[in-house]
Amino acid sequence: MAAQPVAGYERMQEDPTMDKPPIMNQPGYGPPGYPDQGYPQQGYPPQYPAGQTTTTTNVVVVQQPTFPQQRNWNSGMCACFDDCGSCCLGLMCPCFLLIDVSQRMGEGCCFPCCCPGALLGLRIKLRTEQNIQGSLMDDYCVTQCCATCVLCQLARELKFLGR
Repeated sequence: MAAQPVAGYERMQEDPTMDKPPIMNQPGYGPPGYPDQGYPQQGYPPQYPAGQTTTTTNVVVVQQPTFPQQRNWNSGMCACFDDCGSCCLGLMCPCFLLIDVSQRMGEGCCFPCCCPGALLGLRIKLRTEQNIQGSLMDDYCVTQCCATCVLCQLARELKFLGR
């Protein structure tokens, strides 16, 4: 049943696009059922033009690890005249100098009292932290043979480092 024109009104010509939904020309709104190119919507796989392939090139850079150059102790084992104050304290009251060195290295005052071999441990710690040449065997031998000289050397090294 077709609608008849009402008296006093002209019949409008029908627009063929009236029955179709409006086309949105905004990003993310494409034709119904298809995502916009470049803006894939959730649930739709990305669309690629037919016949084109995507290639990915990975560049791997291999860099060899570098280690800083090891250095020598700032002063020798028998360089007591470089710092006479720590040398005298090390000769007369080595326990006080050992506690001082331990505190300056961040180990506290109880470490030398509670830990046998504290001097060896402090020497190894400082040598590894500061990348000083040497070995565990060297550290052990000099600590056993001349503990006072090792203690004074540690005190001088800490003074050199500003600790």
